[in-house]
Amino acid sequence: MTEEEQQQQIPLHTISADVAEKTPASFLKRIYQRLHAHSGIWYMLTANIIFCCGTFILKLIPADMFDIMIIRFSVQAIVFGSYAAFYKHYNLFDTNGQPIASALNVLMSSGTNLSYLAAFYFLPLSDLNTIKYTYIVWAAILSVIFLKDRFKFVNGISLTLTVAGLILATKPHFFIKTLSHLFDVSNSNITITTTTTTMATASIIISAAKVSTLYYLGVFLAFISSLTKAIQMIARKQLVKTKQPYSVMNFQFTAFALIISILYSLIRRLWLPEPYPWKWMFTVGILIGCLQLITNTFYAKALKRENVQLLSIIGALDILYACILQYIFLRLTKSWMFYVGASFIALAAIILSIDNHLMNKKQREKEKAMTNNENPKTNV
Repeated sequence: MTEEEQQQQIPLHTISADVAEKTPASFLKRIYQRLHAHSGIWYMLTANIIFCCGTFILKLIPADMFDIMIIRFSVQAIVFGSYAAFYKHYNLFDTNGQPIASALNVLMSSGTNLSYLAAFYFLPLSDLNTIKYTYIVWAAILSVIFLKDRFKFVNGISLTLTVAGLILATKPHFFIKTLSHLFDVSNSNITITTTTTTMATASIIISAAKVSTLYYLGVFLAFISSLTKAIQMIARKQLVKTKQPYSVMNFQFTAFALIISILYSLIRRLWLPEPYPWKWMFTVGILIGCLQLITNTFYAKALKRENVQLLSIIGALDILYACILQYIFLRLTKSWMFYVGASFIALAAIILSIDNHLMNKKQREKEKAMTNNENPKTNV
């Protein structure tokens, strides 16, 4: 056997060892590449979880939410303002030629956050996030009204699903409870007198009505939050077209929201004098402020890496996160009707997001075709 033949005959165990050494590394590399290719999704999922946890914390602390917001908005305003003014050297009060859009962005962004918190006084987080998620549908309807977009069959289907979902998710609990108490007569209660039964029934109706009034006040505030968010989306769309920096927009809205939170806190203490919970304000306020900054950073990274419509669909998981947190910490469960209603609302948003994605794709292909048609003429 020649020396060349000996070099060609490599032992089998050597080949298998080399393959075993290369396979795990290449497998892990492929996994990393695939995860990195869709890193926008992971940023969005992480941001949603952090946002839900940061919001849910407010339900567990013995302090007023708006007192906590004073510190939270202070932290955000300082960070956004410092970044925009000292690092990027932007004018913090520049409207970039869009004064109306800038004013709407400030008012609607503040209104979205503050009405969301006000609704959280009266609603479970799952109900609040479900109603808030309807902003995608309202934004599409408002675009038809203000931006002269064409109202399509898809918009009608999404609007119908949203209305049906809202009815199912926010069903009149007090009617169901009242009727169940009225008609649920067990054998042990047969001897109760008519007067006692009437008084008990009346007290049930009154207590249920009080609970219902607060619940639907929360529903109304949550609807206001979703509507203002839809208007905010349209205003920000106009500002993005003029290259208005996100840091400037965020500073303007957090500074205005800080002023509103301070005013509300002072006015509330005129009727209910009480000391400020400084300990909770600083510890929880700084924590939530930092969590919101992380969330904003992750949202920005997600927008750079993934399609907006896909991220909007992922946002529906906020409802699921809220249900899980409520069950873990409060042992609060929801009825099947709520999940059906939430599914209708999520489906409406998904339909609109897919339709917008297809429209944008067609528009890009059309622009690409026009560019290709112009290039041969230029070359000639």
